[in-house]
Amino acid sequence: MTAATYGGLLWDASRHMGEGCRLVRLDRFADKIEADLAVAAYYGLLDAASQHVWALISPARMAGVAASEHPHPIEATALVMANVLQVGPDDLPPHPSVIAPDRHPWDYASRVLRAASDLVASHVTITGGAHTPDAPLVWDEQARNGALARMGEFVAQLTATQDMLGLRAGQAGVRWEKVGRWLPPADRTQAAALAVVRVAQVMGVIATELDSLTAASARVHGGTQIDRLGDLVARIRRTAWDLREHPDYSVQTLADTARVGFEVAVHTATFHGVDLHDPAVAARDPGARRAATWLALMADLRGYLGAGPADRRVRADATALHDLLGDLVPRDRLAGDRGASARPEERRLGGALHGACAAFEQAAEWNAAAFARLARSEQVYVPIDSLTGDQLSDRPELAAARLTHSTRLVPAPAERTEATLDRYRDVAHLSAVPHLERTQALPTSHMPSRHDDTIPAIGLEPTR
Repeated sequence: MTAATYGGLLWDASRHMGEGCRLVRLDRFADKIEADLAVAAYYGLLDAASQHVWALISPARMAGVAASEHPHPIEATALVMANVLQVGPDDLPPHPSVIAPDRHPWDYASRVLRAASDLVASHVTITGGAHTPDAPLVWDEQARNGALARMGEFVAQLTATQDMLGLRAGQAGVRWEKVGRWLPPADRTQAAALAVVRVAQVMGVIATELDSLTAASARVHGGTQIDRLGDLVARIRRTAWDLREHPDYSVQTLADTARVGFEVAVHTATFHGVDLHDPAVAARDPGARRAATWLALMADLRGYLGAGPADRRVRADATALHDLLGDLVPRDRLAGDRGASARPEERRLGGALHGACAAFEQAAEWNAAAFARLARSEQVYVPIDSLTGDQLSDRPELAAARLTHSTRLVPAPAERTEATLDRYRDVAHLSAVPHLERTQALPTSHMPSRHDDTIPAIGLEPTR
């Protein structure tokens, strides 16, 4: 099952809301009880819309937006809309979710819209900090304004049905005095919602930036192999982001991530029919250059040992991703550029592979910060035998230790760790650098076989 996205939830909420409006316009209620439940569902959906506006603006920013002399026009109008959304009267029947769940399409719309609010909230902490690497997208002004514009359209369409809802309730036997009290004119609410829509149209706001956002989750979902590929990539990416704040002192974890980044680059190139063993192709193809850049980083990390053990979950996810990529894009046969196929599954797979490439390039930037912190604190080690004569001449104590074999591991020299950080920079800026240095064909010995049961370990094992 594919993980729910913000765009998918909003689309479902709008569809159910529209179906509820259509039913109210086209048919009468069967009885008074059905009318009561519909009115309760209507106010439940208005409340869900109000809470969603708060989730988008966030409580930490509401006071600032309200007090600012020059707030953003969409935020200002959306805040006015949320404040004037009507609240159901005290004698309204209990919400349908309590006494008769899912009796009206508006009930479904309310439930889905609240799920969208929870999805947005899952990316930020209670104090407004980042809980996931996707939190900056939630804070992005353009993304937030696009979502608020969509809520203006949502509320405008819903409140346009209020007069007809009142008529249907009266026809079903609800006293007209109660109808007037339950459903007073919605002119003010609808005007506020239309103001949001008008401002969005004038400013050219498009509600698309948040559509691909999924809930923060460490669980790998079921579904198709492509779905599982996306979930595994997302979990490794999340771990790379977490390492910035919660380092595990493991170079092996960084090496495992680099190995998966390399494999994703290799399989993406293979998906497009690139022969990575052909020097002429590898020198000019961007996909081959991506794989070669990852390979250079992976080779650098292979020479280090960290103070901490590898993250077993990253290792397990890397192994699962290795097997999955081998099934989806076999490397032992080139089938032309599958990216040119019109088949929906092939297009989905191509999108997932390119999304994985982008995710690991972002992960490389975060891993570079983790590696730099470890290097500064001298928590990255190399065998003393790997030091050059020049490096030993600068530190006589290391030369003596090498001669006496009293030390086998030493902190990595600064020039070596800086070279690794340069490799990280090359990977993190792959999409922004049109040309890299001349690239040779990838050696066959570095090409992981699709028949391997596990990903080979990268790095040094401690000597005993």
